[in-house]
Formats: sequence, structure tokens, C-alpha cells
Amino acid sequence: MRSKIAFVVLSVFISAVCTAQTKVKADTPYISGKRLDSLKIVFFGSSVPFGFGAKKDYGYTYLFTDILKRRTADGSGKNWKTANISRGGDNTVRLTQRWRKDLVPQKAKYVVYALSLGNEMLHEQGPSMYTQFKTNMLKLIALARDSGYIPILTNAYTRNDFNEQDYHYTKELNLWINSLDVPSINLLGGVDDGTGKWAAGNWFNPGHPNDAGHLELAYTIVPSLFDALSNGKPLPKMVESAGLTLGLNLIDFKPDNITHPFTTTITIKVDGKGQIMQLLDSTAHAGSIIITDKGTVEYTSPQYQQITGSTKVTDGQWHKITLTHYYARNETQLYCDSTLQGQVAERLSIKHLQLGNKTGNTISAKNWLFYRSGMNVTEIAALTNNVLLKSSMELYAPLDDKKGVLVNLAQSTVGVKWVR
Repeated sequence: MRSKIAFVVLSVFISAVCTAQTKVKADTPYISGKRLDSLKIVFFGSSVPFGFGAKKDYGYTYLFTDILKRRTADGSGKNWKTANISRGGDNTVRLTQRWRKDLVPQKAKYVVYALSLGNEMLHEQGPSMYTQFKTNMLKLIALARDSGYIPILTNAYTRNDFNEQDYHYTKELNLWINSLDVPSINLLGGVDDGTGKWAAGNWFNPGHPNDAGHLELAYTIVPSLFDALSNGKPLPKMVESAGLTLGLNLIDFKPDNITHPFTTTITIKVDGKGQIMQLLDSTAHAGSIIITDKGTVEYTSPQYQQITGSTKVTDGQWHKITLTHYYARNETQLYCDSTLQGQVAERLSIKHLQLGNKTGNTISAKNWLFYRSGMNVTEIAALTNNVLLKSSMELYAPLDDKKGVLVNLAQSTVGVKWVR
């Protein structure tokens, strides 16, 4: 009799526990990461990520979804699903208000917060809106993480009514986003005309890009970013590198998909002339960055244009050499550290980069970076000051001879290798 009573009591207890567990799950469906779709991405922002300005609203989020589908079809990427709950006019305040009602039912593992300072009313109300954006974005990031989601941020971008102060705060906000422990996308570097406005021929109206502008925004997203996140690849951190000596062997890197805007940076130490890098475009024409007989840096474009620098680098010190390309505004710029060496008008689609030379001249190199976005002078200065900018980064190879291996620390699945 006692065992029968004990069995009944145990059954009631188990039933009560199961009922309680069911109630917890029903009341908080967004807390348990196990219930989220691990291969689903939600774009959560305003009218630009919604697609306004593009035909049929097929904007940059739609175009990036197409890139993901092509990667799935050719076997290079996972089978991602995307949803777009962006809405015109939204800012950080409205996203916070919509969060539970609109985002939670999507049950997606990844949320891309895609907002600008335009809807935050920076131009109309000034720097307090810059502060509001930062405060609310930190809340949105915490809200996502506390609920088991992985947040990704797009950087602030352009408007044709932005003035010099607006542009300043846009660039400052983007540096702040780069400092966060959150993956991010440098949209500004895809469409900036150099003053904080849309590049000519890339806007539908003062606040929105056209088809061409949306395409440039789509190309700033690292194609394998979400595969890398799904694989558990951490956000890169700056590491100390002793560098390595480039001799007859080359280091090979091929960006994923089509590249339009890009920036590549390499830190070098040299005492004589030699080739630093070769760049091949989509037509298989080769360009190069070299150290000249005079000890300065020279860029020869795959389109046969040339920038010859004036800063001498054969002084036994480390120097950062940066080439940045804005496809939308037809411009390539060459920097030595923070000093602009010159610029040329051109449009490139780079397919293949090789570091080093086969001339026998040796060059010490470290910290090779490749970004899918152009960079402004504020970002170039940050790189020179050894700030690791992470937005739209596809390659970060420390190049440490002491460790003896080549690695790519960026959140992408693209490799880097020796060509012997």
C-alpha cells in the first residue's frame, strides 16, 4: 500500500515539474538558445535595409541573401535563411519598442541591427542624438545576448543633407562600433563620397541609395561572416607579431565572391627596393605595390595607372602601407602610415592578392589586413595607431615567423597560404 502511495506521489511530482517546465518555455520562448533557428538571420533596421530606393525594394539585404544562396548552391556556404523586419523611419528607440513583438517571433539565432544616424535625427538635433544612439545600441546588444541571440551591427552611413559636423559624428560612431565586441559591417565605406554624402550615381533620393548604391552596400558584407560565426570563430583581437621575412616565397589570398570597395594594409620594414604586393583584378590584369629605387612606395594599377609616393620608408622602421578603393566614387588612394601618397580615378574588382616578391629582395612584414570596404582618413589614422578595426574585415594574418604558421583571424572562412 505504501509503495502504491509513493508511486502516486512521485507521479504527481513529475507531472507538476513537467507542467512547470512547459510553462516556463511557453512564457519565454526567446530565452532558450535551443529553440532558435541556428541558420536564420533577421535584418532589423530602417528603410535602407528594407530596400527602399531599389527596384521592387530588392536592396542590399536582398542582394546579400542572393550571395548566401549562391554559396549554398556551390557548396561553399551553409543553408542560411533570412528574414527582413526593417521598417522605414525606425531608429534605436523604435527598435527597442518593437523588439519583443517583431523580433522574438522570428526565433532566429542572428540579428543584424541596421540603423543610421539619419533617423536618429543627428542632423536636426545635434550631438545628443549621437549619444542616444550609443546608449540605446548597447541596450539592444545586451537584450539580444541575454536572449541567446548573436547581434551584428551595421555602421552608420551617408545622407545628402549631412554637413561636416554630421560626417564627423558618423565617423566617430563607426570607430566606436569597431571598438565593441560585436561583428560589424562598414556600410559607409561602400558609398561615401568623401564628405558623408552618397557617391554620385548611387542615390535614389537624399536619404536612400539606388540599385547601384544598394549593390555597393551588399558587397561590404563578408560573404562567409555567418558561416564563421556558426563555426564559433571568435571576434579577432590584436596579437603581437614578430613579423616574417618575405623572400622568394609568396603569401596568397583570394577574397570571396565579387569585391568592389576594399582596403588592404600591410606593415613592412625594408632597407631597399622590392615588391610588396601583387593585385590581380577580374580581368586577370596585374597591379603592384613596390618600394622604388628612391625608397618610396609606388602603386601601379591593374588598369596601368600609377601613384608614386613621397614618404621614404627605407629607414629600418615599421611602416603601414594602405591601399583603399572606393568603387562607387571611382577612386583608389595610397597611404604610407597616415600620409596620403596620391590617388587615381578607377574602378577595380580585385580577385587575388599575393604578398612578397620573387626578385630575391627581402622585406619584413606583419599584420596583413583586407577589408571589403573603403576607408576614410579617420580610419586610416586609427590603423596607423595600431587600432584593430574589425568592420567588414575578411583577412587578418599576423604573419608571425616565430609561430611558423599562417592563420586568418578575421571572422571569415577564407584561407591564406604560402605559394612556394
